[in-house]
Amino acid sequence: MKTIIVACGGGIATSATVATKINDRLEDRGLASQAKVEAIDIKSLDTYINNADLYVSITPTPGSAEEYSIPVVSGMPFLIGVGVDEAIDEIVRLLNL
Repeated sequence: MKTIIVACGGGIATSATVATKINDRLEDRGLASQAKVEAIDIKSLDTYINNADLYVSITPTPGSAEEYSIPVVSGMPFLIGVGVDEAIDEIVRLLNL
């Protein structure tokens, strides 16, 4: 099972909303059993990133995405409702689901 982490400032509202939307989209595609999505706060990112397969970023993070050892995808499409299908396609492609 692949692990996707979604981080925002507090790890409660925004990241939980995006995590739920990603889970729903994965379920719609019959992939729910292949990946799990966890909402975390940005302060815990360093703790979780080493055990995750993909990071969905909601807030700007210190440094750049190239610093992470896993792929990073923007979570903004799930908040604004534009580009959601493309974002899910990218997540599925990056995780080889």
